Formats: sequence, C-alpha cells, structure tokens
Amino acid sequence: MKWNYKTDNDTQILYFLNQARYATTNQLARLFFADSARFKTAIRRANFTAIRRTNFALQSLKKAGLVSHLKRRVGGARRGSASYVWQITFQGLKFLKNQDETVVLRYKNQYEPTQHHVEHTLAITEIFVETLETVRDSEKLSLETFSFEPNSWRSYQKLSGIGITLKPDAYLELVNHDYEDHYFLEIDRSTESLARVVNTCKKYIEYYRSGIEQRQKEVFPYVLWVVPDDKRKLAISKAIQKELYNFWELFTVITLEEYPDYIKGGILNEPEESR
Repeated sequence: MKWNYKTDNDTQILYFLNQARYATTNQLARLFFADSARFKTAIRRANFTAIRRTNFALQSLKKAGLVSHLKRRVGGARRGSASYVWQITFQGLKFLKNQDETVVLRYKNQYEPTQHHVEHTLAITEIFVETLETVRDSEKLSLETFSFEPNSWRSYQKLSGIGITLKPDAYLELVNHDYEDHYFLEIDRSTESLARVVNTCKKYIEYYRSGIEQRQKEVFPYVLWVVPDDKRKLAISKAIQKELYNFWELFTVITLEEYPDYIKGGILNEPEESR
C-alpha cells in the first residue's frame, strides 16, 4: 500500500480500510492525525487531540454510510471511542470505485466476524502502523510497498503439479540507504501450535524452491515471524532450527517490541552482506 497524497484524510481512511479490513480508532489516529512521528510513551498511542480529530472524521464518514464499527470493542467499553473497530461499508467501496476503477467491490458479511479473526487482522494493521511510524521517525528508511492479504499471497505449483497458495499475513519492501529489504511477514499471537508454525515454514521452503520470487524480484524475501514475547520467540526459533535443517536461515523470529529497531537495521540477526 502507498498513500495517495492527492486525497484528503477522509478518503485516505477509506482507502486504508479497504486494504487493511479493520482498524481501531487509535490506530487510525496514529496514521492520519498524529502531530508527532513517534509517541514518547510506554504504550504507543495517539494523543487526545488526535483521537478527537479522528472521532470527528469517522463520525462524519459513518453518518454518510461509508464506514461502520463492529459491536465488539477492543479493550472494553471503558476505553471509549478509541476502542471501536472500524470497517469500510459497501457504500464506501462504491464511493472509492467512482474515484478509482481498480477498487474491487465486495459485499460485506452481515454477521459479526469472530474475535480471533478480528484480533489477528488488527495485529496485521498494527504492524503497518508500526512500520509507518518507524519510517516517519527515520532519516534513512523509506516505505516502498506494504501489501495486506490477499495481495501478499503467492501462487505456485508443487513438484506433483498441485497448485498451492502461500498466504503471508503481509509483504513489505523497504529502502534502507543503499539496500532494498524484502519481507514476508507472519504475525504470531501464540494461538497456533509449533507444529503448525513449522508446517507454514515448509510452505515457504517449497515456494523458495520454485524460484518464482527470485525470477521476479531477483531476491527471496526474509520470512519474518513477529511474536508477542521472548518466550514465544525462543520456542519458535528452536522449532525452526530443529525441524528445517539448512533452510532455517530463511526465517527470523523477533518480538513486536523489537520490530521497529529490526527494520531500521538495529538488530543484527544477519550479516549486512546477506541483504
């Protein structure tokens, strides 16, 4: 995803929700209405003024029928409007379609999504917000591409001829000085078994062996697992090194807290020349 700087914030919010599917008021405030590039707080959150401006924009879009929020909130009702989870409506999609023919119309499910689905989607949204905040705060980093699902997916064939779709949570390209960094992102919330994590890694190995990405991009992206804590990081790292033999070097496991420094090059998990 790239920002369309020719549009106002309201339209950019619609474009973003079309790509990300779900975002909280807080996340949208950090993206579109924050006065500073990086918030100097223990928990990264938008300030009161940014939240108020975001609420005004969202209520205007809601009144026009272009966005809606889920009944379920994140963090409970006591957190107020900042805990709402927003999505674009079909009317909002038609509004974008009138401005951009590449926008794909899709009917919205009338039922509330599962909590697991919402939380996972919001975790991917959070990675985008963290990425953009890090880029804004850096003099050497620029964002080239961030693809949400399904634009991050890749299709390939196994040796048997069976068609397979690899489904990264996101795909990221950054320019860091003279380097281009490419990543497939897997956002882990400690809800999957280690066996399932390893099986997902094996699909990446199959895709790597197909050579498709290398022919198109000239490189194979790092597969970056972003996990909630050090305990999970250690468990996945050990499982990958034990089960994947020489292919374990395709994968890196970091915590969400480490993510900003990692994409800036501050965590030296790999030698510089391997980029």
